[in-house]
Amino acid sequence: MPLPATELKTTSAGIEISAGSLGSFVLTFPEFRDASSNVIHKQTQAKATGNTATVDYEGGAQCAVLLGQDEITLTFTQVPADVTSWKVSTLIDIGFAKGGSWKIDEMESPFPAEKPAAPHIASLSATKFAVKNAQGQSLTVITPDYAFQQLTDNREWNWPIFQWQCIVPFSADKATAKLKVTTNLAASAKLVDAFGQSIKDTFPNKLLNETDLQSDVAADEAYYASLKPPVFDRFGGLPGSIEKLGLQKTGFFHVEKHGSKTWLVDPDGNAFFHLGICGFAPSDDYTYIKGRESIYEWLPSPQSEYATAFRPGDDNAHFSFYLANTIRKFGTPYDLDTHSSRMISRVRKWGFNSIGAFSPKPPTACEKASFPYVAHLPINEWEGVPRIPGAHEVWDPFDTATSGKIAENLARELPKHASDPLLIGYFIVNEPRYDELARVIPSLPGKHACKQQFINSLKLKYGTINAYNLAWKSESPSFESLVDAGLAVTTAAARADVQSFVLQFLDLTFSQVHDLFRKHDSNHLLLGARLQPITIQDELICTTMAPYLDVMSYNYYTYGVDTAALRRIHEITGKPMILSEFFWSSPRDSGLIGGRAVSSQRERGLAYRNYLDQSASLGFVIGIEWFTLIDQATTGRWFSKYNGESYNTGLFSVADRPWKDMLEEMMKANYGIYDLLLGQRQPFKWDDPQFKVEKPSP
Repeated sequence: MPLPATELKTTSAGIEISAGSLGSFVLTFPEFRDASSNVIHKQTQAKATGNTATVDYEGGAQCAVLLGQDEITLTFTQVPADVTSWKVSTLIDIGFAKGGSWKIDEMESPFPAEKPAAPHIASLSATKFAVKNAQGQSLTVITPDYAFQQLTDNREWNWPIFQWQCIVPFSADKATAKLKVTTNLAASAKLVDAFGQSIKDTFPNKLLNETDLQSDVAADEAYYASLKPPVFDRFGGLPGSIEKLGLQKTGFFHVEKHGSKTWLVDPDGNAFFHLGICGFAPSDDYTYIKGRESIYEWLPSPQSEYATAFRPGDDNAHFSFYLANTIRKFGTPYDLDTHSSRMISRVRKWGFNSIGAFSPKPPTACEKASFPYVAHLPINEWEGVPRIPGAHEVWDPFDTATSGKIAENLARELPKHASDPLLIGYFIVNEPRYDELARVIPSLPGKHACKQQFINSLKLKYGTINAYNLAWKSESPSFESLVDAGLAVTTAAARADVQSFVLQFLDLTFSQVHDLFRKHDSNHLLLGARLQPITIQDELICTTMAPYLDVMSYNYYTYGVDTAALRRIHEITGKPMILSEFFWSSPRDSGLIGGRAVSSQRERGLAYRNYLDQSASLGFVIGIEWFTLIDQATTGRWFSKYNGESYNTGLFSVADRPWKDMLEEMMKANYGIYDLLLGQRQPFKWDDPQFKVEKPSP
């Protein structure tokens, strides 16, 4: 018998379906469409309270959501006459491509392991949709009659995820619709071997037995001894460049501009190009094991010799097969300092010279090796700085409690490291969606300080509610009524008002951070906010941030490097750049799935060479950070529970085996980085068609 879904719950983003070890799915709230399939009457606000939600739309329409046992009821009111259908959708984890399948009515097939020739896997009228994972666990959705369903593989657009959407005809006499959601979680199968690798996959680097792991110790020693990197200064900089380039020795990392070229300079005054590695400590190799213990061939007791392979403080819910393998390999428990010292020695052989983002500083390893590192400001959500709902990693600078907490955290933490010469600088936050603020702020309820401040700004500008209503095409009775309402931004005046306030919001955000940072640390660099492409493309966001930063950081995931786009960002901000996160994966020969894929480990290395050389040769890119040191866990990284990424991101596999074909290419770029910066060699350019950047039309 099918078992009920673990939980149905409304959130500001939609209806969350928690289906145990099958994973979580978020069904979006309905989106209105007209006869030409255009999106109309966009959502202005969603208020969610457990098993109910109220969704407001432009034009006055409303959708009441009620959750029952296995059932979602949608009741529409005041829907404009031009609405002919509504759509809901959900994303499906790429992990279903490893042995999972889908079914729409009687059409059934495995999820494609690789990107298919056409992105739309299935498109048909149907009322039943089901997904099944490799264990055989399933989720089924029964839709209203006459629904049209489409299943899409978003790898076509470099997004490793599947999407299901359902379009339902609307008519005023059928204003209530129901969807039924059930799961069957009884099935079980072994999917992961004792070393944390996929059982069904074979690949060259796969560990077959513990004896081979022991043999790797001697093989590693010979391999690393055979590598001969160039001579660098003690930090990894270019020896003698202080005199050759006329650079300054300040005792700290800093930036200098000479002519058209910007240099990152190390504490000894030499040119330094930041070749960093994100996730230097164990992180994404931890995986959530509770509730699916049966899929693993082996899990140790938390009280055993493998105790340190469990993530501390999590009630033994997260386990690292990587750490278990190193315990087997070296015969000692894991500790951060030993791990870091071992890894520093290894990655220096490959030409990397610093610890990147998402990495706790080891107690002594950096000092012993003079190995630089970056840090994050202590303003994460888990450090007491709440986020605004709907805008990823954005806090409210108008909220006095929030700004007070930021001030408290910086005053407590920054002085501890203000004199550390190995610290390059601080990232502020990771991938904030400032581009979402124009949509989010008008939709917020009145409890948020920024919404109150926004309404105050409108009252100050317009003076009377009649003037506001005329500009916004609204019928609001008072400014007070706007505070808790979702505002429809449909006129040019409204859009201009929102944009003006967003820029005030951002200016306050970054001025607060800058002033507090400099109050406690005058020695280190403020390295920006690690923006995503969709955010950094907004020139107004960039120009508002830039005056408060030393460096613009950009999580630039791509195939070919768009040098013209990078130049544009540099020109409008006037700041040097760090390309702060990127990787390529090779699902075919790693036993993992997802990521920005290429066809082999060597192609991962060729992609890196192309990326590093094409960007570093621009003269204003002063560093890059590869994501990550160790591959993500086969069953997904820990903090996403059953929906975690399981990508081939690492320089090492779960078996502590380096991806040598990739690294052979990486070393060519890393070893020659300073020759490139000095113009003594030409940048490598990979001629693979996938890495070709189309030039814009004149």
